[in-house]
Amino acid sequence: MDRVELMQKNQRGIALIEALVAAVIVGIGFVAVYGLASTSTRVLMSSIDREKQNMLANMIYEDLLTDTVNIDKYHNMDFKSGSSGSGTHDKKRAKWFAKANKKLGSVLPSDKRKIEVVKKTKSGKDYYVVTIRMASRDGKASNHFKRVINAP
Repeated sequence: MDRVELMQKNQRGIALIEALVAAVIVGIGFVAVYGLASTSTRVLMSSIDREKQNMLANMIYEDLLTDTVNIDKYHNMDFKSGSSGSGTHDKKRAKWFAKANKKLGSVLPSDKRKIEVVKKTKSGKDYYVVTIRMASRDGKASNHFKRVINAP
């Protein structure tokens, strides 16, 4: 075997190693792109859920502003289920339940949909701190919204 044939034989082995290294690098690249895509999807879904919950919370706050006389009745109200009562707060609870199911989907075991109303007094004037806690996608997208009604 002369020297030229020996060099050509060695070059074929190096080409095979180069091809394997290139395949590994491309594989790592595909894994990285897949990871980026799944993270991007998760962040996008979280953002969409937050926006839906924000729209729902704003609707609830607007409804509460129209019924400040009965605002204490909304304390610890859970709108994960509809209401069969005939009072104003019962009708609003049924409305919020329907809207939440439409925007966020059916209630799953770890989901939260709750309103808390805390009465406070400052300088002899009553005001209310209203907190709405919501979690959707079985608790994966959790947010709470807080507003003050009749602020002094």
